[in-house]
Amino acid sequence: MSGRDPVGLATRAVSQAVRSRGSRPGTGGRPGTGRRKDDATRRAVLVLAVLAAAVLAVPAAVIAMVVLVGGAVSENQSGGDCSMSASVVPAGGQAKSAGGFTGEQLQNASVILQVGQERGVPGRAQAIAVMTALGESGMRNLSYGDDRFGVRNPDGTLTSSIGMFQEQKWYGTVEERLDPVQSSGRFYDRLLAITGWETLEPTIAAHKAQRNADPYHYEQYWDQALQVIQLVSGADEEDLAALSQSIQGAAAAAPCMTGSIGHSAVGAGGWANPAVGSKASGFGPRNTGIAGASTYHLGQDIAAACGTQVFAAAAGRVVISGATGWGTGNTIRIEHGMGLDSTYGHLLTGTNLVRVGQTVQAGQQIASMGGDSRIDPAGAGTSSGCHLHYEVRMNGQAVDPEPFMAQQGVTLGVAAPVMESVSPGDAPDGAEPADATGN
Repeated sequence: MSGRDPVGLATRAVSQAVRSRGSRPGTGGRPGTGRRKDDATRRAVLVLAVLAAAVLAVPAAVIAMVVLVGGAVSENQSGGDCSMSASVVPAGGQAKSAGGFTGEQLQNASVILQVGQERGVPGRAQAIAVMTALGESGMRNLSYGDDRFGVRNPDGTLTSSIGMFQEQKWYGTVEERLDPVQSSGRFYDRLLAITGWETLEPTIAAHKAQRNADPYHYEQYWDQALQVIQLVSGADEEDLAALSQSIQGAAAAAPCMTGSIGHSAVGAGGWANPAVGSKASGFGPRNTGIAGASTYHLGQDIAAACGTQVFAAAAGRVVISGATGWGTGNTIRIEHGMGLDSTYGHLLTGTNLVRVGQTVQAGQQIASMGGDSRIDPAGAGTSSGCHLHYEVRMNGQAVDPEPFMAQQGVTLGVAAPVMESVSPGDAPDGAEPADATGN
């Protein structure tokens, strides 16, 4: 590429591709979209011209069409290699099968990447978008969704998801949701609106954008996403390795962090407020009037709007995460060592960000607050209003969380001012009695 103007070459290649496509209808499984679909395809411009083997056979012809827009890897403010923006712009033609992926899949991936590049979206966001489309639809523009299998929303209505990103009806008309350009743009809007998405595991970032049931559903599609990017964009293995390393896990992502996002401030004693809100039902005897609720409350309630962030009160190891059948419904428990553990109940279904066996740090977001049985009966348990049930146990015995946390320098419901961390520990799992919390 020495002596060439890569930006000018890219512009000429794009112009040639658009002219060569004319008004030919596009493909991708979208019925009845007509010109809109062709416009979307022409806007995408990125399609594969030949199989990978054919590229090797005619390098001189292909190299003239290949540019690295903005460089293979760009650096963020921290100086780390945290973004990839490599792209290939071949001259016209319909995408063909390659690497085990169909032409439709690769063309849809091209649209996703091109929309991201047009918007100036970081490479990691583009990779997350491809991974999400693979996990939602196999990167196909489906005119149907999970409603075919009787899948329902938390309010009991059938889901209405369609398209590459399986968007439901509140995202737009059928035509809008089946437009790959528009649906890709909306996904980027959702992803980039998530505070601290850059520091999250790819599957967690996708989960927050899609609000699906399993936060780790997309994890299995990450390697495929990188393979697709390599096929479509021409990024080399070193670029992809740097991208993967930069976003897999908190430690690897540390050089790419722009701040401690999605964390509660940790006090000097190594403890953090589990949630910010108003203190409600406290520890001890009570009568809620709710059928099935305990008459002796084993924790402290913190009331706030459903969806409020819930944080690990201290570092430790997750031993419970999910539906329990207890009065606390969707529950997380963390062991902190020395016989000490904390429990977080009435969590909103689908918001758990940690798995059993995972190590967490003090102040790390672990879920979101639930408790409203009208919108999430499974997660709410025997609760009828939005709040967190926070419980502390020492050697299996529940203790009053309020004075205990005060001894750690934390006033429940109020964020602590200082960032500091403690080391996680281990403790044996103990029996959990059924507990229920009212408003």
